Amino acid sequence: MNWLKAYAHTHLFYIILITGGVLGFRVWLQEHDARVAAEQVVKQQETVVANLQTQIAATQTQAVEKVQVIKQVVQKATTTTDVVKTLPTLTVLPLNPQPVPNSLDDVQVAALPLLQLAGQAKEDEIQLAACRQVSGLKDQQLTAKNAEIATLKKKPAFFKRLTGTLKVLGVGVGIGVLLASHL
Repeated sequence: MNWLKAYAHTHLFYIILITGGVLGFRVWLQEHDARVAAEQVVKQQETVVANLQTQIAATQTQAVEKVQVIKQVVQKATTTTDVVKTLPTLTVLPLNPQPVPNSLDDVQVAALPLLQLAGQAKEDEIQLAACRQVSGLKDQQLTAKNAEIATLKKKPAFFKRLTGTLKVLGVGVGIGVLLASHL
């Protein structure tokens, strides 16, 4: 028992130092591994975001092109005969367009399919407004998430936190030594 007290007391400082070193290295290694893993995820997500942005741009370009084609088709239809020929290409509903006799601007269509077309147009208008609102909200959500991520990235580095903790610990030990020496 005396042997244990003599050697343990003598080497206690070294045991604590080695234990602290091992624990410090382990904490550093875990933080390093976490940082490397986070950087890999960030790189992967940046690739995904770039791909999505490309898809969004392509989708918007295609939509603009399709709308331009529809506008050109509508603008080319200037007479009732043109309207009768063009109308079936714009809708799959059986409107059965017929020119009205003795009128240059009027076309006769089936009433029920016309009502269905008007109802579908109104539904599409409401859905489009909802999609635009959801898209705006998602953009705001993404902006908020990006701000949150930027704030989280500003967290001090491990060694800065370690330095701060060691300063506090050093002041505490210094006060303890001073109190112990005066008592």
